[in-house]
Amino acid sequence: MIKFGIVGMGIRGSLFADTIVQNPYAEITAISDSYEETLKKNMEKYDVPGYINVEDMIEREQLDAIVIATPDFLHMQPVMLAARKGIHIMVEKPFSTLVEEAEEMFAEVKKAGIKCLVAFENRWNAPFVAVKEAVDNGEIGKIITVNSRLNDTIFVPTKMLKWSKGSTPGWFLLPHATDIALWLKDSKPIKVYAVGTKKKLVSMGLDTYDSIQAVVTFDDDTHATFTTSWILPESMPLIYDFKYEIIGEHGALYVDLADQMVRRAGTDYKHLHTLGTPINGMLTSSPSYMLNSFIDNIRLDTEPTSDAAAGLLNTRLVHAIHRSMESGAVEMI
Repeated sequence: MIKFGIVGMGIRGSLFADTIVQNPYAEITAISDSYEETLKKNMEKYDVPGYINVEDMIEREQLDAIVIATPDFLHMQPVMLAARKGIHIMVEKPFSTLVEEAEEMFAEVKKAGIKCLVAFENRWNAPFVAVKEAVDNGEIGKIITVNSRLNDTIFVPTKMLKWSKGSTPGWFLLPHATDIALWLKDSKPIKVYAVGTKKKLVSMGLDTYDSIQAVVTFDDDTHATFTTSWILPESMPLIYDFKYEIIGEHGALYVDLADQMVRRAGTDYKHLHTLGTPINGMLTSSPSYMLNSFIDNIRLDTEPTSDAAAGLLNTRLVHAIHRSMESGAVEMI
């Protein structure tokens, strides 16, 4: 059995724990969380030892792998600790919110020779898997442009996340969208121009961006546009609205993750989640497929496609987007 530790037992950490419980090749050995109440609750739920300090968990437990589900800006310490112990790592996106940190993390992972998967979960999301297959099969020819819109409702920064003021929709949301473009295209991003707006959330006491728009240029003289915000009204039919357009030389592909085929009309109007609905009690969401894939990488000695190099490139791109917003100028990636 592959022995896992989990760092961060919030929404994501709990989902990953439930996924490991269902996998026949892995087990939860220990968990870590900085909130004592959260830690105690999950120690009881999963019947495992728990640690406030992640360093204690890594030092005292015999771990084969670790899942890091901490906030955007708190990935470096557990990644470095685990890599130095030779522990395989699955870490939430973004790899880091600082290029310098991401470079150090990448170097440590490569030095250790371990498996490292950066959690760009949409690579395991059925609509995007179908898009990737169509692109790879040449169905739309060379990609000319990509247009993405990924938004959350205001519930996310004001109620769901305790740490939103330490992040932005650029770090919390954009890495999903930018990674898909990097995954689909056979060219590299070289420069970006971006703008951002701070109004709504600042008025509510949260000093972070409401929205971000960016135009990215690739080394084959093609472009992609990315827009993101997290101030949509809570009355939206889903907590997120993710739309993706890929235009090629010979055709185009359109993705709308907000329309999941089932709509419920009652006292309110909602879209029901169908992508990820458990079937026969088994978890089928893209994060679960992703973690199961990582477990297979370890047991079969294969390499994750969404690896530390992908994480580093994404951090470089999203960091350049933030620099451009601040400088008002085109920034190189």
